[in-house]
Amino acid sequence: MKKKILYLFSDTGGGHRSAATAIMKAVEHVKPNTFEQTMVDVFAECSGFLNIFAKLYAPVIKYSPKLWGRLYYWLDDEDKLQMLEKIAKPFILKELEKLLKEKKPDLVVSVHPMVNHLTVKALKSIKKKPPVVVVITDPVSLHRAWVAPEVNLTVVATEEAKKHCLEYGMPAEKIKIVGMPIDPKFALKGEEKRKARIKSRLKPRLFTVLMMGGGEGAGGLFEIVEKLNDTDLKIQVIVIAGRNKHLEQKLKRRASQYRFPLRVYGFTDQVAELMKESDLLVTKAGPGSIAEALAMDLPIIITSWLPGQEEGNVEFVVREDIGRVAKEPERVVRIIQEMQQPKEYLQIKKNIERVRKPHAALDIAKLLLRYV
Repeated sequence: MKKKILYLFSDTGGGHRSAATAIMKAVEHVKPNTFEQTMVDVFAECSGFLNIFAKLYAPVIKYSPKLWGRLYYWLDDEDKLQMLEKIAKPFILKELEKLLKEKKPDLVVSVHPMVNHLTVKALKSIKKKPPVVVVITDPVSLHRAWVAPEVNLTVVATEEAKKHCLEYGMPAEKIKIVGMPIDPKFALKGEEKRKARIKSRLKPRLFTVLMMGGGEGAGGLFEIVEKLNDTDLKIQVIVIAGRNKHLEQKLKRRASQYRFPLRVYGFTDQVAELMKESDLLVTKAGPGSIAEALAMDLPIIITSWLPGQEEGNVEFVVREDIGRVAKEPERVVRIIQEMQQPKEYLQIKKNIERVRKPHAALDIAKLLLRYV
């Protein structure tokens, strides 16, 4: 009989689901056909009431990111988190206990900050308690909600994240620095860029800029493309518009009018393949996108970020000199021009080689296997 691994997440942003999926794929890669792996959206499954608030995440960060930033920092306080937990318990704890008893996992893996303390409490009613591993998906600065000292192990991406965990009460022996879990396909060696471009009918030797703004297609991508059209840069551009249908259709209508070749995608599962074809990534400061770009040896330009949870990611990119940061489309265009200078571009690639951890998901999988 296969042992069971239960992954707890919430669809507040795509990053948590992606991290869980990456770890599941890595476990299967390391030990094929050995485990029964299940993902559960905790708020959707265990609390219809709390799930209403979870679903507010996407519109809040889209239409009022400053409000989200204020809420993030306001809740980054031990007393307020305890108060929030007391309020939430009646709406979720019994259903979470029921879920854990029904699933009977041999290991619980959490990739979301708001379920860790509740999971520890829910497991108190279970006689044979499975070990709990938390994989933190904020690579640099992290909210104290992530830290539940009672869990068996907490996996972080950087030394800075470990320092935050220690500050918030996690014992040092329960922290492992491994990296951000990303789909193993970003780490596996594929065709050379030139061959990948020929396959996709791109010009094989032309500098290729990939632009994406996360699932919502944020970050002023249309304005950047328009400004690029005012230059004589020798480039070709790929845009992933995500769920932003308006942006996708607008760019597709105008594609033939641009001075450079342009390809436009909506929401796609071909990000790894498109990164393989590219020389430079223009993106928001999502932790998954940054980790994927580093795994693919791709310099980055950060154009937008969420107040609070993504500010540390921006600081990391600047400090490690693995990319540039610019919000204004004109400045982004100037940086793209600068990136075409071999000396600067090669130095950034050298810095990426120093910090990249392309096999983090596989390393996390090997850690998890110690507990089942």
